[in-house]
Amino acid sequence: MQQSQNLNNLIAKSECSGLNIEGDNQIGTIFENNNQTIKSIEGDATMIINIKFKEKVNLNNLQIDGVDKEHNPSLMKCYVNKSDIDFSDVDDVPSTQTFKLNDEMGKKLKLNIPKWRNVSELILYFQNEEADFLEIKSIQCFGNMGGVNINIGEMKKGEDENYVPIKGKEESNNVFDLKPGESLDSFFNKYPNKYIFVDFHAKWCGPCKKLGPVLEQKASIAGAIVLKIDVDKHNAIAEKFNVSSIPRVFLYKNGEKLYDMTGFNPDALDEAIRIASS
Repeated sequence: MQQSQNLNNLIAKSECSGLNIEGDNQIGTIFENNNQTIKSIEGDATMIINIKFKEKVNLNNLQIDGVDKEHNPSLMKCYVNKSDIDFSDVDDVPSTQTFKLNDEMGKKLKLNIPKWRNVSELILYFQNEEADFLEIKSIQCFGNMGGVNINIGEMKKGEDENYVPIKGKEESNNVFDLKPGESLDSFFNKYPNKYIFVDFHAKWCGPCKKLGPVLEQKASIAGAIVLKIDVDKHNAIAEKFNVSSIPRVFLYKNGEKLYDMTGFNPDALDEAIRIASS
């Protein structure tokens, strides 16, 4: 799997902005690792930072670095692709994810992956009720480029438009959706000695739509089963299996993982089918 990388070079620094920032501090400086800091106005330990990216990214981690513990933010609320969040909204608008920073400053914060895909704008609200002002040294964003399918790069122009699905799920009796509350182990136990492809996908994912019908047809020919898991409906399972990119497909038999592939990769898919046909 492609490793998560620092994406600060994809931040449109000149377009970033902040609320309750002291003086003429430029927001972009905290993304450049140049030892400059930004502060909230004296007597008000809250601030909002609006981060805009040059292109859509998929974020896996954030890292917030402060100057000293006394003026570090203790709370951070994150809002993905929500414009015009200000101080009057932070108590009413549900955040994408909230962190109690305290001892997490300077560490990579784990993000709830399915909610952090296709990020073009990120708003961060910081506060510390016990401080007289906040001071932040740097914000680092980690993840991958490439939109919805972060490990196989961008799809070639026109590729999806020229694709004609081979066979829909409704035509097959070897394809199943994971039911609410159902575990993978319980599903595996229903089909002993069968090869099972576990397909992590999402309805909005273009490469998933391309892979799905091909996988289902080839698995049917091989006599294998396909278990479809929508990462938006089964967030906890996706996190348990460290699924940070989709499509992601595992091949199992009797609960043992035999193969793992990410993205629409015909060669890898053929190798998995070869295993399932043995």
